[in-house]
Amino acid sequence: MQYRHLFPVLRVLMPFMAGIVISMAIQAVTLIHQGFWITFFLLTLVSGLSRIKKLKNSQKWFFGLVLSGFMLISGYNAVILHKEILSNNHFANIQNEGVFLARVSEPLQEKDHSFKTILTIVALKKGNTFIEAKGRVLTYFEKDSTSNPPPEGSLLVLTGSLQAISPPQNPGAFDYRRYMASNNVYHQVYLKNGSYRTLEMPHGFNIYREAHNASRKFVSILNKNGLEGKEFAVASALIMGQCDMLDNETLQAYSGTGVMHILSVSGLHVGVIFIIINFLLSFMKKKGGQLFIKTVIILFTIWAYALLTGMSPSVMRSAAMFTFISLGNLSNRYVHIINSLSVSALFLLLFDPLMISNIGFQLSYIAIIGIVFINQPVADLWNPTSRIAQYIWDLVAVSIAAQLATAPLAMLYFHQFPNYFIAANLVAIPLSFLAIYAGVAVLATSFVPMVSNVLGIATNYILLALNSSVRLIEQLPHSVWHVDSIFVPEMILIYGIIISLVVFMYLRKKQALFSALGMLLLLSVSFSLIALKRDMQQKIIFYSTGRQSAIGFIQGRRQLLLADSILINDKKARKFQLNGAADLFGTSGISPVAIDTVDHRSTNRITAFIPVYTKGTNFMFGHKRISVIDSISLPDFENKPKLKVDFLVIRHNPKLKISNLLQHYDPGLVVIDGSNSAYRNNKWLDECRKAGQKAYSIIDSGALIIEI
Repeated sequence: MQYRHLFPVLRVLMPFMAGIVISMAIQAVTLIHQGFWITFFLLTLVSGLSRIKKLKNSQKWFFGLVLSGFMLISGYNAVILHKEILSNNHFANIQNEGVFLARVSEPLQEKDHSFKTILTIVALKKGNTFIEAKGRVLTYFEKDSTSNPPPEGSLLVLTGSLQAISPPQNPGAFDYRRYMASNNVYHQVYLKNGSYRTLEMPHGFNIYREAHNASRKFVSILNKNGLEGKEFAVASALIMGQCDMLDNETLQAYSGTGVMHILSVSGLHVGVIFIIINFLLSFMKKKGGQLFIKTVIILFTIWAYALLTGMSPSVMRSAAMFTFISLGNLSNRYVHIINSLSVSALFLLLFDPLMISNIGFQLSYIAIIGIVFINQPVADLWNPTSRIAQYIWDLVAVSIAAQLATAPLAMLYFHQFPNYFIAANLVAIPLSFLAIYAGVAVLATSFVPMVSNVLGIATNYILLALNSSVRLIEQLPHSVWHVDSIFVPEMILIYGIIISLVVFMYLRKKQALFSALGMLLLLSVSFSLIALKRDMQQKIIFYSTGRQSAIGFIQGRRQLLLADSILINDKKARKFQLNGAADLFGTSGISPVAIDTVDHRSTNRITAFIPVYTKGTNFMFGHKRISVIDSISLPDFENKPKLKVDFLVIRHNPKLKISNLLQHYDPGLVVIDGSNSAYRNNKWLDECRKAGQKAYSIIDSGALIIEI
């Protein structure tokens, strides 16, 4: 049996996705000429008509070839057409600084010291006139008790410099610039009070604004009916998709146990809404006019819910999939779920091709594909006689299928695997279902306060049980397996092994098993090479850590961190700024040493496991010599010969001139770290340039990595 004929839409989707990936990978800026696109379109049309007339079977491959070419070009060009920054009237292609007219296009998110949103530029001032422009800007409004930032839908005029979003400042750090670029946002601005003025408040009807207002109102109803604290934050994420109230502890607990999917509105939540509406309309007939009305009500409810929860990629994917499943049921024709999934993906990528780089989009599709193809073989391994045992085993099989399908991608992005995901899902999924049902009941009965208050208290207890269970599992020994050897090639090999094993289970072809064994051999070789490289590595990293200094000395799998005491004692900052490098380079342990406690009066070896020596303010690692100058311990230059060093580090704003330093030091590179002010950073860079001295600014260029 040729299974490929079961999934015709998938065969169209794959080349379209390939075109998108190629265009994004090479950062294409020029469209493939429309002549090629039209040629492939006409060839597809002609060969398609030939197939209808049932010409020779040998011509069928030609139709598939030209259709794939047409879709590949379409995907390639779709990315370029969707990138606003490539447009001539994008503000970045005219001017980044000056006076701009902009509209607040997303709801405000309250942060500790600011309000965050997205502004859409509509015009900019060029000379004495305003000209039309476009572009989206990540915006932070200063938080001030005396004024409120303009709400969503407002039109404002602002004066400022729209800065490009910075790349990652440390090795292995999350690439926020790339993430925002996938949302067509390339610039950011911080607006203080007085740098903008509201010209027009929101007016008229806007479906997105009204949906956001309704969503906030529903969240307020949950809060007024007994939900509070972490339970309220989880309810807001679980039911309405508002995750900004979740704290880091809760996020870590759900992530570390493999149930993070519960907190992001996705197929699970849309499925619950689908089940609820289906149950409420079960009295309607399954054919004729009543089936049509039922389908319309279901689709309206699903998309209204998607709108209320912010139209995230995961909920849009789920809503689109259930839409095509419902339409398939309406036509009384069997539609394989992979076709429905493919149509929904094609629909979303036509709307926004950059969505393919969204982590949630990738994980949600792969999870569904895993459930479709892996769940049944796992479920067939045991056939319980008890209905309760069967329910539990079905839940375990689904969890295994989804986790197995998403594990390689999750390990690539998050460098961890939840060891107790089965236990966590067995507890979390039923409790989350109950919480969603109860939360929806609270909203539905909000006009009867006595009933909604009781339901709200019950929902709070359900969520308390959910949070407590997840935290308990996350705190068990070895709950998380930290993975730092999975990169793109390894991820591809692991998926190749999984796909080959699934093909073997369905078709029983030995070639699939041999293919899996071959890729397993390649994977083991790749892991061995990575381990060998890491065992032999030796490098110095001058980190970018805000207003603190940090130097990492890496030898093999160990790292000595020489840093300010403030940074060493701030575990949250260390994790955020330094863990990426640990994952990237596979260091299993960091030994921190406070730079202000190092004995500068004698020669010492700082630690036993990494040979870093210090003499005064000078350090030596391998054959590299580093001298550190700061505002407290300025060296005594009198009667001393000129010191040749590889790196001269300036930190904490010492009052000196580069010309004076160069009279006593012969540095290969002057490193100005992030603890200095922007003023002194620029001043020293200018002095180095005039003196012909090589210099590197951590503030301007991020972390500096030196291979030894």
